[in-house]
Amino acid sequence: MDMDVDMDTADGEPLEFGVSGKLWKNALLMYDRQTHSLWSHITGEAIEGPLEGKILQRLPSTHTTWGEWKEAHPSTGVLSKGGLFGRKYSSDQYQGYYADRSRAGMMPLKHADNRVPAKDHVVGVKVGTVAMAYPFSYMEKSPVVNDEIDGTELLVLFSRQTRTATVFSRRLGDRTLTFKEGPDPGQVSGRANSLVMDNETGSLWHALTGEAVEGELKGERLRRVPNMVSFWFAWKDYFPDTMVFGSEG
Repeated sequence: MDMDVDMDTADGEPLEFGVSGKLWKNALLMYDRQTHSLWSHITGEAIEGPLEGKILQRLPSTHTTWGEWKEAHPSTGVLSKGGLFGRKYSSDQYQGYYADRSRAGMMPLKHADNRVPAKDHVVGVKVGTVAMAYPFSYMEKSPVVNDEIDGTELLVLFSRQTRTATVFSRRLGDRTLTFKEGPDPGQVSGRANSLVMDNETGSLWHALTGEAVEGELKGERLRRVPNMVSFWFAWKDYFPDTMVFGSEG
């Protein structure tokens, strides 16, 4: 999945969602079948209809490869992709769009910003009223980022091999940990997933799950922080005041 999942309730009542076929700020709008309100899948907010102004709760999710996910969660079930009339979705219909660097959305951009190329991917995080974008281009050089946004200590991780980004809180109990790249995962218990190490205890942590797998803190787990993997132009249109990590602007 590309972004964090919205919990499908409003005022405690379950909602069922579908794709409206409409766009807002170059991103799709969902609708709920109970009230036919329109919802932004970027912010989780109803922008039109009886539930206008309601906001769905954000739940963390991960955009990664099947191999990396399966190793971390070997008992995972798989959603059938048969589609209508048995059609198999063996190819991505949007590959051409992804590859075309000259096309950024279906509509003109409202907040063009050259701090990051428009079609580059970023990891977007919003804490309180503060939004921050971590460009993949930066994370490829520095895949472990210890940061703080609006008083919240964050750990932002990136796998160069699978281009997977994860975000965790660095707070564990009454202390804040700092992290650095760990050893080659193939040298540790036969693991293939990326590992990071905390400077305080030398424990090794699974970069996909946030669980300590070796060392003094083995068995502890970092709290996931909701985030979004997005094209820069899309993140910027929704959060025009966003900061960019590693940028002076």
